[in-house]
Amino acid sequence: MNLNVSWIRSRNALSLLRERLTPKLVEHKQKLSRSSSAVFVPFCHREDQLNLLFTKRTETLNSHSGQISFPGGRCEEGETARETSIREMEEEIGVSPSQVWGNLSRPVVSLKLQNVYACVGYVGHFEDLKMKLSPNEVSHVFTVPVEDLVHSRFEKTYQNQRSRRQWEMLADRVDSEFDDQQDRAENIRRISQITEYTMPVFPSPIDTDPDIWGMTAVMTDRLLYTAFRINGYKKHTFTPSVS
Repeated sequence: MNLNVSWIRSRNALSLLRERLTPKLVEHKQKLSRSSSAVFVPFCHREDQLNLLFTKRTETLNSHSGQISFPGGRCEEGETARETSIREMEEEIGVSPSQVWGNLSRPVVSLKLQNVYACVGYVGHFEDLKMKLSPNEVSHVFTVPVEDLVHSRFEKTYQNQRSRRQWEMLADRVDSEFDDQQDRAENIRRISQITEYTMPVFPSPIDTDPDIWGMTAVMTDRLLYTAFRINGYKKHTFTPSVS
């Protein structure tokens, strides 16, 4: 996307970004169970540019090993999404936020059909962060300028590997272009016929790392749309192929 987002390089870019995002963010105050997870989406300054900070998970983890993610993890019983995301970021990279702006309005549903909440905020200047990475969870961290993310998104096609039962559970938990004014049975029938679908992807700046994809890319795309739609940024549209 060739968009004019030069304001993100201005001296007051942080306050402008916060002003654009906070009216669209919410506070999920409900106490969550261990079936939910939460991540912290950390903005930071690096070389006077606003960046997003990402982690690369270690190859030894049981789930999502070697993938790019935001700091986060499973909720402890009775925690809010904010509490989980901050605790997990402190445990994984040893960083606490200096500003917490709120949560994306609705969670992303994982392939395991778990709600994953995204808390958004600011952690300061990257050069000043005294990070302490958890060696069992985080291989390394990196940042990407927000302006680069705005211009670099592409789409990738994935094969549908969900079972009929997964689609039944998913139909009860997420919105899709198929479920407006339709009953649950029809919704399940239609979405279970999807053979492949496209999702947003962002390139990693490190050649040896995988691209930013999956839930992390979906959250990034939603956040960029919220901040830059006035500049013409278009949110990725779920485009399935149906058998």
